[in-house]
Parts: sequence; C-alpha cells; structure tokens
Amino acid sequence: MTSRVLRGACILALIAFGPPVSSQVQNGEFTGLITDPSGAVINQARVLIHNLGTGFTLEVRSNEDGIYKGRELIVGQYQISVEVPGFRTTTSRALILNVGTVVRADFKLQVGASNETIEVSDSALPVNTENARLSQTVDSTMIANLPLNGRNVYDLIQYAPGATNVRGVMFENGANTVVNGVRENFNGFLINGVSNKGLSGGPVNQPIQDTVQEFQLVTLNNSAEFSNSAGAITSLVTKSGTNLLHGSAWEYFRNDALDASPFFANHDPAPANRKKTPLHLNQFGGTVGGPIIKNKFFFFGAYQGDRFLTSSAGPVQVESQQFRSAATTAFPDSVAALLYKNFAPSSKGTPLMTLRDYVSGPDGGSSGSTFTTFAEYLCPGSLDPGGFNPAAAAALSNRFAQLFGVEQADIDQMNGDCTGGSPFAVPQVGAFNRNDTFLEQAISVTKSQVEGNLFNGNEASLRLDFNPGSKDRLFGQFNWARSGDRYTGSDLLRGFLNPSKVTTPNFQFSYIHIFGPTVLNEFRAGYAGNGNDVSVNLPGVPEIDFDDNTLGFGSSIGFPQTFHENIYTYADMVSVNHGKHNLKAGVDVRRNIENGNFNVARPSYGFFDSLFFATDAPYFESAGVDPEFTGSTPTHLETNIRHWRNWEVGAYAQDDWKLSRKLTVNVGLRVEHESPVTERYDRSATGFLADQVNPIA
Repeated sequence: MTSRVLRGACILALIAFGPPVSSQVQNGEFTGLITDPSGAVINQARVLIHNLGTGFTLEVRSNEDGIYKGRELIVGQYQISVEVPGFRTTTSRALILNVGTVVRADFKLQVGASNETIEVSDSALPVNTENARLSQTVDSTMIANLPLNGRNVYDLIQYAPGATNVRGVMFENGANTVVNGVRENFNGFLINGVSNKGLSGGPVNQPIQDTVQEFQLVTLNNSAEFSNSAGAITSLVTKSGTNLLHGSAWEYFRNDALDASPFFANHDPAPANRKKTPLHLNQFGGTVGGPIIKNKFFFFGAYQGDRFLTSSAGPVQVESQQFRSAATTAFPDSVAALLYKNFAPSSKGTPLMTLRDYVSGPDGGSSGSTFTTFAEYLCPGSLDPGGFNPAAAAALSNRFAQLFGVEQADIDQMNGDCTGGSPFAVPQVGAFNRNDTFLEQAISVTKSQVEGNLFNGNEASLRLDFNPGSKDRLFGQFNWARSGDRYTGSDLLRGFLNPSKVTTPNFQFSYIHIFGPTVLNEFRAGYAGNGNDVSVNLPGVPEIDFDDNTLGFGSSIGFPQTFHENIYTYADMVSVNHGKHNLKAGVDVRRNIENGNFNVARPSYGFFDSLFFATDAPYFESAGVDPEFTGSTPTHLETNIRHWRNWEVGAYAQDDWKLSRKLTVNVGLRVEHESPVTERYDRSATGFLADQVNPIA
C-alpha cells in the first residue's frame, strides 16, 4: 500500500499586518492586538467574546505579544470586551463573524478605572488581512434575496468570480458549475465542516434554503486542512437556535394558469400548438428555532414540501389497429400477438402511411431493414445472405407471406433477383392488406416530477446546539430529503414506467473542547447517504426496440436498478497556540460504501421493424447471464448486485508562524492514502453479456 500525496509541497503565503492565522472550515475566529496608549503590547488582558444570539461567552487572554485569539466560533453576531486593571473596559460594537473567516479586532486601551467603559466602533478591520485564501462569502441576506429557481442554494456558487454555469454542456456531478476551469466533479462540498460530497462528485443533500446561514466558496490557496477535492470547496453553515424564539413560513407558487401564451404559439395556425406548457409547482414550509435551556441548549428545525408536475407532448410513430389485428390473426401464439393484445397505445393516432408506402414508397421506403421491395422480405436469400441457416430463412419467408401475402410482381422480381428463384409459384393472400394503414402518428404526453432543481418530495432538518460550559461546545444536525417521479420513462402510451425514488440523508456532529488558554481540540463525525432506486412497473416484459423508430415495448434494459451510497467521515483536529506559532494537526478518515444493482437480467431485443416483430424474428438479443462454468448449477439470469468498499485516510500539519508584526508565514503539509476498491463478496467479475445478432440464427 502506497500513500498518495495530494498536498505534499509546502504552502507559503506572506500576510502583512497580521497575527498568526488559523484555517477555519465551518467556524470563524476573532483575533487582534491589545495595546496601551503608547502602543506597547499588553500581556494577559482578559478578553470576553460574547455571542449576542445564544449568550455564550468565551474568555481568552492575550499572550506575551499582546495577541488574543478566539478560535472555532460559530457564525453570528458577537461583542468583544477587554478588561485590564488600571485601564478602562473597552467594548466593541456588534461584529459579524462569517464562515471560514478570521476577523481582526484591535483594541487600544485608555488609562482609567476598570468600571469605566468605552465603546469603540472601528475596532475591526473592514478588509480581510488575516489570510491569503481566495474566497467569497454569501451571507443570509444574499441567500434570502438573490433569485433561485427551485431554491437550490448551491446555484449561488455561480455568482462567484471564475464560476461558470455548465448545465446542459457538461454532465458530471458538481452543482452544474465549473470554477476556475477545474472539472465539475472536482468541486468539494461541506455542511458544517462535514463532507456532503458523493462518491461520483457533487453535493448529496440539498439543504432547505431557509436553514442556511451562509456559505463560503474557497477557490484558491485553501489550506492543508481541506481534503478530497481539487476544485473549489463550498463550505456551508446552517442556522442555529438562539435565546429568542423565532421562525418563518413560505409558499412559492408557479402555475401555467397564470402564464401568458408564448408569442409564436398564439400565431400558430394549428390550434393544438397554441397550448401553454403545463407546469404546476408549489414549494411550502417553515422554520422554528429557539432555546431549550436559555444560554445553553438550542434547537432549529425546518420542513419543506415540494410539489411539481410538468408535461410535454410530442408525436410518436405507432403501428395501426388494423396491423395489430392482422398480426394477431396470422400468428395467434406469437409473442407479438401477446404484446399487441395487452399493450396497445392508449390513444388513437392519425393515419401516417400504408404498408405499401412504408416498404416501397416514392422516397425509397421507410423500413428499418433497408428493404425497399416486398420481394426482399419474401426472398430467403435476402433474409440469410450468408447462407447460415437456409431452413430458418425459408420458414421466415413463409411467415411474411402469411402476414402480407404474395403478389405476382413479387414472384417476377424474385425469379430474376432471388437466389434459386421465387419459393412461391402463385400469388397468395395475406392477413394484412398492403394498401391499408400500417403506421399511425399519435401524440405522446410525457409527464415528469423532476426537472433540474424542481422536484416532488419532502425535506426536513433539525439542529441542536449545546454549550454546557465555557470550555465545551457541541452540536448535531440531521438533514433528510426524499423525492421521486412516478412517471419516469418515456412510454406512457403503452404504460411502461420506471418509478424512481431518491433519498438523501446527511448528519453532522461536532464537539469542541478547550483544554487551556493555548490548546483546543475539535472532533467531527458525519454521514451522507444517497439512495437512488428505479423500479419497473411491468417487469415481465423485455425491452423491445425498432430500428425505424416505431414505439417499442418494455422498460429500458438495466431497470430495475438501485444505487446506495453510504459515506462515513471522522476527523479530529488539535490546535496549539505557542508563542509566535499557531500549530494545527489533524487526521481525516472516510469510509465509502456503495451497494448497487444494475440489473440486466431482463433481456433486450432489437427488431428491424414491426414486420419482423410480428413474425418473431429479432436480429439482436442481449441479456445478463451467469454461465456457471465452474459448478453444476444451471445457467440463470444475473442480478448483478455488488457491494463496493474502500477507505480514504488523510493527515495534515500546518504552522502559521508570525515572524514579526507585519509578516506571517503559513506552512502546511498533507498526505492522503486511498485504499483499493474491493467487493465485499468477491463478485467483481461474475457474469457476462450474451449477445446474439442474426434474425435467422
């Protein structure tokens, strides 16, 4: 086993006018310099960092260089007070702490009694001078007010410099966004510092928009603490409860009843084309948050219901009722007769072409077999040009004769062109008249409950925050979402559907303990699940396709299928502030489990056209089978269930070393190892795909 170094090189970033800098993932940090009126630094100043929403107060002390640090604080509004005997107590205005940022607030104390208080309004620097990270923060105000079709908060990534919307251009998983030219599925996603990235890339759970406090998009110069992604990293932080009970409710409504008809549709001479595109969308829900135990224990819960349905209509080519009746009469025991009887189109079409036009029309015919005369269908040599099975070719020729008959013109042509001459001495009548309608054009209405960011389902989340004392902080959050589409599949005319269901839970847990003025430890754990299930409403019917684009039968091969991701993450980080060094070291462990079933047990058949289908003559067959070469078990259809497993382990260390008041050097090293992917039951190479390509075999 060899290690893969992702960030093996040292990262040097020179930061002017700044104290040592900590890398933050989901939390923020306050830091600053405390001096007396002459500019001399003050050691052991008492600094109280007070969260105005939750009442939590962190007490820290300035070091021998006059620098204080308040690390791993949740985002929100804070007020900082500085107390030193012989000096007036100095208090800052309300300061906003954003995700992943370091806010510098310096204090110059005034001589006086400690019971005198001075409030300063310019203690925090308006420009970030504390790290070299290139990032953009989107706060709750922007999240609430920027337009989001479908309320997908990850669409806000596209507002960042260097971000490009690639929807419809690239089809990877990565929030439909390329940042700085790096591939879409290289993007990383965190919720409250815990991975929300799927095994194939992209975010797993889409949080409810009103639960998101803010997020930071890191596009360059990220520290060694980040892992698993070579592109941009979206670090999202959710809202927590406060000492005040608060909540919200919403309803977003879109319906075609309120839409105007498209301009060009109004001028279309066909009345059927003047209809508006059907669309029904409702997104409704609410949030509530508040205290369970004031100043210590808080909750924040949310629910959102999504109701979406749209449809589109388009023409489709189907066989006529006359042809279905003729095929059933000619071959009552055939598979075609069984399927024609049970799965006729649900709506009647309009005549499109006769069988004579289909085979030998003025434009050369439309047959998927490329035959342009009936004689080619009837000639055994045309059906089996390689001479592999003359008996089967002769039998198929006779079945075509039973279906659409034999005319004298066919006999004459075969006597001139067919090897061995015409197998028919005299004309004969078939079950179907060549001058009757063979194909019709019907209108197929495709319904969908999923379209981009719009879907049909339910979402919920609950976050709990607990601050038992000034040295311990805990929180846990569970997000859950389930969506589905009972109309999945394009063949609504015959009734073949693939109902789908997607379930995406996400859990995060964090425990921060302060061992002393200079040592802090944070443990994080998380889970992300992605369950994607596609079923088949009529599993007994194989997939049947026609080369001439006539509407076939059955759901697509490969269904039903399941794809279940289970991603467990564990991380521990120790932060030590020692003199001019701010040291961090940590370990990340990620366990990836994927259980899936790409089911190819249902066979797939290809036919040139409906004529070959009516005579039970496919040219292609595909099915997943297990031949059982090494045992005595009979051959059986293979379900292809697999259980894939692997580990990812990363370790890092970094030092933010303050060489002087005006110069800080950031040095980091990260090493990662990714274990080989294994199958739990050693089923990585069983079964194979059996193909048969010849209608005469």
